[in-house]
Amino acid sequence: MRCEHCARKGSFSVSIERSECRRPANVIFAREIPTTYEEKGRLLDDAVACIGRDLVRDERELFRIRVSIDEGLQNAFSHGNKEDPAKRISLEVFEGGNEWGVIIADEGTGFTSDAVRDPRTPEGRAREHGRGLMIMWKFMDDVSYFEGGKTLRLLKRKQERRSLTTA
Repeated sequence: MRCEHCARKGSFSVSIERSECRRPANVIFAREIPTTYEEKGRLLDDAVACIGRDLVRDERELFRIRVSIDEGLQNAFSHGNKEDPAKRISLEVFEGGNEWGVIIADEGTGFTSDAVRDPRTPEGRAREHGRGLMIMWKFMDDVSYFEGGKTLRLLKRKQERRSLTTA
């Protein structure tokens, strides 16, 4: 079955594991910040600049990635850390094999799949939250939560780079 709103097979779902997120070996960007809007904005800009320099050249794709990371950071900021500046948010960008990704972790209590509703359904449209998860799900190749929802991993498969040839 294909999702009627995108090319991904199946219906909207987000994996929430109790286990820890396996930390990648090849981290190309890492930073931890206090939960403040100023630091969040600076972190987003710096992480996207790293991704644009080292991993993604297509501006449209980079915009989608920026939106996905921003949604993940906002969830960590608002839902995870409850806007408490004493709590910290960490972000890592990693690369490995045929994929790359972003890991965002907060110091909140996490959440369960009961809290996640498909925002395309009548029940989901009536809820105030959930659209950010849908955006990440649509723009990234994999969206998974670990540690009971305190750590988010966004994955993208690397695109083949075509070389230009001249005759």
